[in-house]
Amino acid sequence: MNVKKLKEAIEVLKDSLDGALLACDIWKAGSGTSIAGYNPNPKATALFDKVSDYMNKSLETSGFPLLNDYYLLELKNNAMVAVLQLKDNYQWGMLVDSSKVNLGLLLNIAIPEARKTFEEALEG
Repeated sequence: MNVKKLKEAIEVLKDSLDGALLACDIWKAGSGTSIAGYNPNPKATALFDKVSDYMNKSLETSGFPLLNDYYLLELKNNAMVAVLQLKDNYQWGMLVDSSKVNLGLLLNIAIPEARKTFEEALEG
């Protein structure tokens, strides 16, 4: 894992969201510890690591398919959380000001670009 390239990936995300990104963290699933971030929030990283694990376990025992690319949470005060499920069991959580970005831009441009730059960092 190239941490310098991970930081570049975060910069790409910040640029594509044009001021809407409030915070983000990238972590290995099961660890709950950020390896790179922007305005990092260790408590949120640990929480969403557990949430993702709980959701997958609950989905599996309910006979549903597991999480795929991401999940979204719409929060109060124009906040939205997106948690990407990435290669090699990594996750990327982001807190976004939903009043500054539309969902189409987030889902169709920012998230695919973030995923691509993460994979480049993973390759070295």
